[in-house]
Amino acid sequence: MSLLRNLASGLRSLFRKEQVDRDLGEELRAYQEMAAEEKMKDGMSREEALRAVRLERGSLEVSKEIVRAGGWESIVHTLWQDLRFGLRMLRKSPGFTAVALLTLAIGIGANTAIFSVVYGVLIEPLPFRDASGLVLLNETTPMVGKVSVSYPNFLDWRSQSKTFSQMAAVCEAGFNLAGVNQPESVGGEAVSANFLSILGMRPFLGRDFEASEDKAGAAPVVLLSYALWQSHLGADPSAIGRTIMLDGTGYIIIGVLPPNFRWTGQADVLEPIGTWLGRNPDAMKRGDRGDMPVLGRLAPASRFAQARSEMEGIAARLSKEYPASNDQFGVALTPLRDAFVGDTRMAILSLFGAVLCVLLIACANVANLLLVRGAGRTREIALRLAFGATRKRIIRQMLTESLVLAVLGGVLGVALAFAGTQAITQLMPQGLFMGAKVNLNPAVLAFAGILIVLAAFVFGLAPAARSTKPDMQRHLKEGSAGTGTSTAESRLRASFIVAEIALSLILLAGAGLMMKSLHLLLSVSPGFQVDRVLTMEMDLRTAQYNKDDAIRNFWQNVLDRVRTLPGAQSAALGTKIPLTDSHSRIDITIEGMPLPKPGSFPHPDTHAVSDGYASTLGVPLLRGRTFTETDNENGSRVAMVNAMLAREYFPNGDAVGKRFIFGHPDPAKQPQWLMIVGVLGDTRMYGLAQPARLEVYVPFRQAPNSHMNLLVRSAVDPAAMTSAIRAQIASIDKDEPIFAITTMSQLVSDSVTTRRFTLILLGLFSGLALILAAIGIYGVISYSVAQRTRDIGIRMALGASRTDVLRDVIGLGARLTGVGLLLGLIGALAATRMLSSLLFGVRSSDALTFTAASLVLLVVSLFASYLPARRAMRVDPIVALRYE
Repeated sequence: MSLLRNLASGLRSLFRKEQVDRDLGEELRAYQEMAAEEKMKDGMSREEALRAVRLERGSLEVSKEIVRAGGWESIVHTLWQDLRFGLRMLRKSPGFTAVALLTLAIGIGANTAIFSVVYGVLIEPLPFRDASGLVLLNETTPMVGKVSVSYPNFLDWRSQSKTFSQMAAVCEAGFNLAGVNQPESVGGEAVSANFLSILGMRPFLGRDFEASEDKAGAAPVVLLSYALWQSHLGADPSAIGRTIMLDGTGYIIIGVLPPNFRWTGQADVLEPIGTWLGRNPDAMKRGDRGDMPVLGRLAPASRFAQARSEMEGIAARLSKEYPASNDQFGVALTPLRDAFVGDTRMAILSLFGAVLCVLLIACANVANLLLVRGAGRTREIALRLAFGATRKRIIRQMLTESLVLAVLGGVLGVALAFAGTQAITQLMPQGLFMGAKVNLNPAVLAFAGILIVLAAFVFGLAPAARSTKPDMQRHLKEGSAGTGTSTAESRLRASFIVAEIALSLILLAGAGLMMKSLHLLLSVSPGFQVDRVLTMEMDLRTAQYNKDDAIRNFWQNVLDRVRTLPGAQSAALGTKIPLTDSHSRIDITIEGMPLPKPGSFPHPDTHAVSDGYASTLGVPLLRGRTFTETDNENGSRVAMVNAMLAREYFPNGDAVGKRFIFGHPDPAKQPQWLMIVGVLGDTRMYGLAQPARLEVYVPFRQAPNSHMNLLVRSAVDPAAMTSAIRAQIASIDKDEPIFAITTMSQLVSDSVTTRRFTLILLGLFSGLALILAAIGIYGVISYSVAQRTRDIGIRMALGASRTDVLRDVIGLGARLTGVGLLLGLIGALAATRMLSSLLFGVRSSDALTFTAASLVLLVVSLFASYLPARRAMRVDPIVALRYE
């Protein structure tokens, strides 16, 4: 019985298989007819269409045989076939292709441009040997924070440290260059003889400093930067050994620095620090801290944490050994890379995060386009599956289409990135990134290539997987109506829109915070009047000004001549001006004040200024008087202080008539008391975002200084007075250069450079995100309306009003927007914390900014939903009921 049952079952299976084969053959013939009908829509005759379908089936069979054979031939054949098919499909849909390419080009181009900044500033290796082992060292004090290093302390550090294999002192040293073109000031550094060897660099031409040249009294020698050698010496190799006039002294050029040499300051000239100390003997005092950081190279077995611990121990020992100058002074170690980056790291990373959001929004938009396009290709995919193609094969082919689209968009994006990089270079102020090169180098192009591949998978994988899951029988039997959208597909498109809205809100919130912060910052009073004030610097470095009287006479001549110029309302001199970050400081001892510990004395910024300084700059006089012409070298020693110093150290801020001395009391010397004659308002000496500090002003004739700033308040455009002022100074000394010519308005603008740069780019990316999100919402709602045309017609035929239809369609957009805003607010609260260091006067979770950003996005989203909603309102129920 069992044998008979098995035999009967086998016969039934055989007949069933024959029936299935007959059914499948009939279905395949029907599929061929349908495929031919599709091709006939493109203008083919019936015979041409059937022949094309049969050829495609034959090609498919050939492809199967090649693939079965395996090897490179199969891979190349499959890839070439997919590429050709992808290009053909893109060519058949020019509208879709254009929108997708432009969207991708914007996303990839913006990312490539910003990555060029990220790479140039944060990633590209510094042009030094083993740059990770290079450290910049400074001293610290509780009163000020990070300060420069005392040269004697540097010598002790170098001799006592074991974690550093080498150390070099580096001191800022400007020079007046004469004898080449017109007189000018060039930036320079006085360095230890081993400076270049620590960096692991060799001169491009000539030789390095020798130890014998790094001492006072040695023959003056210099190394020139590659740029200065090219611009002033015509890149002449025979310049080595020639003499160049710096500060009126002949220096022998012994070498030219490499073209890729960089430093944290302008370094057109390097000289041995020993010869510089010979001209500045006060710098050899342990208590003198000018502008001298120390460069160190970690020993091979040392780590940064070990070096910091050791240096803190050395600083503590020096503090006990030299309490008068080192009490409470510590040490700060900064990796050289961080010293180059400065405070721009967070701004750059924030911008990079912003453009990644733009790219994700662009990918979501393209993914939605592919989903819509895939919904229209369901019959095509069903036919291909019926002809024997596997789902894996179709997904691979569709991903190849996405890759073709991404590559074309990437090529266009790189072209946009080239223009964007040029624009960023023009936009960012000179010196913001300390010599970093921002360009489309091979590393940036490699990043763009990786981005293209990742983008292709990000926007292509979900649509490809979704499009290859159709019910083949349903789509083939539905005929031309087989373009419906499944619930899962609708949810996928909706999720893309929600993600776009959330990412857009993060960008809008960040841009809003930066905008509010910049507005509040520019609203801060700098403590002076910025309008129509011209400023310029001069430095009397030649031997003829080595006497105080010569210095006084030169500056007085400048004041007398400039004050008589037409359009000049007033003129004044000052050693340092507000909104710059380099000011001289010194301890003071106030008469009657209990003597604090050495590191706790009042430590104000000190300024030598002329009469008329307060009125020219517009600093208010709060008490007493300002300086007059009688406050000269023959008069009583006087000073002015700012309101902050008066408040902190004198009862009721009444400092007028009180006395103080510079430095600490010395029982062996008669104190040189200064009488306070006036109290001026506080000024923002270190930038609008920095609080006021203690300040002391003394008459320049009582404290002559070779480096001064000339301030001119004019009745006309201040820049128009530059030539006249230059002519007057040349009539006094034709070899005296003028540099750093600017206006106080420009200084205010420059003080917010990083914030403005970040705001402009962040605002641009937010605008792009908003546009892309609006396009995405419009596309999804518009497609939804098109798919629901028949449903809308039925509803309207059953009595639904146009208002009901409008409310229904806009409601869909509002629901998507609401979910996106909720997720976006959560993301924005976390993401905007990155901007905290760039904000001023506003919290990273500012409720007003978040509300405003949400309202902007809501209005844009509702408008994007309203356009297709209007089209839905105009649906004719009779036409809609006939719609297929």
